[in-house]
Amino acid sequence: MKISIIIPVYNTEKYLKECIESCLNQTHDDIEVIAVDDGSTDNSVNILNDYAQKIKIIRKKNGGTASALNVGIKVMNGEWFKWLSSDDVLYNNAVEILVRQAELMGELGMSTIFYSNYDIIDKNGSIVREFIEPDYNNLNNLQRNVILLDHYFGNGTTSLIHKSLFDRFGVFDESIGYKEDYEFWLRCCLIYGCRLFLIPDKLAKYRIHPTQLTRKKVQDNLERVEIIKNMVLAKLSEDERKQYLDELRKYQKNKPLNVQIRRKMRNIMLKILPKNASSKIIETYMHHKNS
Repeated sequence: MKISIIIPVYNTEKYLKECIESCLNQTHDDIEVIAVDDGSTDNSVNILNDYAQKIKIIRKKNGGTASALNVGIKVMNGEWFKWLSSDDVLYNNAVEILVRQAELMGELGMSTIFYSNYDIIDKNGSIVREFIEPDYNNLNNLQRNVILLDHYFGNGTTSLIHKSLFDRFGVFDESIGYKEDYEFWLRCCLIYGCRLFLIPDKLAKYRIHPTQLTRKKVQDNLERVEIIKNMVLAKLSEDERKQYLDELRKYQKNKPLNVQIRRKMRNIMLKILPKNASSKIIETYMHHKNS
């Protein structure tokens, strides 16, 4: 089973070599690595050149992550698509474990977005904590989709997706600017009946940068999420949309009190913090399960 690992690259010279090496050192041997340079202006270009004999390199003007992923999808030869952000790292057996689960699910796996747990690392590569995703595998599609409407889950850098899913339901939406993974998850699950499936292993190291979690960026992300939700819901029938919104209100009303309080605290915090402020509180919220 051939796997295509697609790495969108934009100015990640500090982390790019480790990312590529983690792909080349996978225990699953039927892999192609496609690095899509999205107009980098740092030393990422030269680092990619050092791997020209081992990976496929595509260069393009800067257009964002979605456009880079779509360029990679267009030229990939693998049966399965594996996304990896260029500042993240795969554990050596990540692809092997993903493939094993995909094979177990047979045809059902072709309409499934697989994802896993992961470790969170800092700018130096040190593990700061683990992230264990909530397990929604035994819920029905409606229940799981309502949770997805409430909050994003399933880190894209841990995901595995059958290529035919893009052929049937479209590629990543380049018009939304960012949060392309969330839009794709919602579109596939709510409109086309796909499912997200957790593999309960830690398969990647997800890197947190000091500048990732400013108040402005968190607020922009939350606003973008609401736009995406409304955009996907608008594509459903009136009855389907009403059912999801009714179920979503019930789900949010029945959330544990501590989760409701944390969300309210986040909203207050985003109003009072300066736009360029970074906060451990914001970081904790953004990577807390059941948010």
